[in-house]
Amino acid sequence: MTDLLERSIHLINNFVSQWTKKYLYYTSYIEETTSGHTFMTVFSLPTPSNPIPVATVKVYFYIPDLTDPSEKTMSFRFENDSLIHLVNRTIRISQMEKWIETILARKDRTCRIMFLGTEFEQTRIINKRMDEVLYEKQPEQEKENLVIQPELLEHDQELVNQFTITEEEKIREIKMLTELLYQCFRQIDKDDMGVISYEEGGQLFLLMGLHLGKHQLEDTLNRLDVSRTGILQFKDISSFGIEILHSIYCQNQALKELREKEEESRFEAQWMLSTDLRNVYKKIVEQCKLKDEDEIHSVNQNVFQQILEEQQFFTEDEIKQIMEIIGQKDVEYQTSDKVLEETIFENLVKGLLEAQRSKMEVFLLEHFKRQDKDNTGLIKINELMIALKNCEKIKLSKVQLYSLQSYIKRNDKDSVNYKQEARKIGAIIKKFFNIDLMEQRSRLPQHTKIDAYIPLKTPEQIQEQIKKVGS
Repeated sequence: MTDLLERSIHLINNFVSQWTKKYLYYTSYIEETTSGHTFMTVFSLPTPSNPIPVATVKVYFYIPDLTDPSEKTMSFRFENDSLIHLVNRTIRISQMEKWIETILARKDRTCRIMFLGTEFEQTRIINKRMDEVLYEKQPEQEKENLVIQPELLEHDQELVNQFTITEEEKIREIKMLTELLYQCFRQIDKDDMGVISYEEGGQLFLLMGLHLGKHQLEDTLNRLDVSRTGILQFKDISSFGIEILHSIYCQNQALKELREKEEESRFEAQWMLSTDLRNVYKKIVEQCKLKDEDEIHSVNQNVFQQILEEQQFFTEDEIKQIMEIIGQKDVEYQTSDKVLEETIFENLVKGLLEAQRSKMEVFLLEHFKRQDKDNTGLIKINELMIALKNCEKIKLSKVQLYSLQSYIKRNDKDSVNYKQEARKIGAIIKKFFNIDLMEQRSRLPQHTKIDAYIPLKTPEQIQEQIKKVGS
């Protein structure tokens, strides 16, 4: 150990010696991070009956410059606490021992619940740094027979990512997703034990935006808990959690492309309408003036409807929509252009988008329609998911099916307008099979070193970051 490190450790030990006369402590150097050089002081209370501590309390110290270590520049935080303390600023020295005891009591209570209070199991608990889980080799991604038939694609290269991305950018994205999953786990693991219960597992999935039914949740947790202990470690949920993040990535990428296509359609519709609708509107105003004998600048709604029909420019459905917007009142024809334009414009955009339907969207519409016995355009979410699960031309993993279920919009009666949602579902499914994204996902569970000492995010910050994944 260098003299600089020894001086820094000596400074920290002198500082914490004022905290307690009861607990033993040991300080070691960890690494250099964005917050400075990181040290860790571990507090414990061995007894003759329990020479191996039931639990420990870790405090991380940050010293910006080792060449000039001083209490003035030193900061610290307690494990699983995002608040950075400055020396003599936030917590009084006299309160430190109570703080340590509170954390130890909470850990001891958690240990007894987890291991049923057996003395044998308690003696085996030596709290390692929670952050070490990030450096363990994670289990292999679950292999499932994923299939998408070529006939559902527009061309052979459709699933090849068209955007070039450097290796450095890939590594940065992988690191970001791994760190995000770690943040989610730490947010739920309030006691910093490195494990979560089944109930907390459900909370973890909700935090990540995955909504599972009771039986789906039980099935998932039982499948993840290979050792059948009733608790889950980070490595138990890492592959599953990464696939959830991957599905969010796919969703955001797909929706981004759909938005871009819709913007293109809107621009094209605006260009198509600019001249034709203006000329038609002039004729409508002229006809209305002829009917407006009292010159009150309005005509009866039935008269206005008849004039629209005479133009032979609007479809029956469009005229019906226009009259529904106008309602049971006289029409001020000189200001009616906005209603006409908005109605025609939206219908034109809709028509352009329908003309651009992909083979996947057309297939899904026909596939879902079989469940719609009454031809209402609505089917229950459960029926839609069963239809997807039993589809021979598309085979998805459980996580992908669960994720789609969470993203699909439904009404208060749990019914889905599949004619609207088929476009989104088809775009997301294609992203599941995108070669570039699949390759990136396969690398996620591997060893990815991140700064494990960054401050923890709040649930709101985590959910905001999840929304931006892949956007």
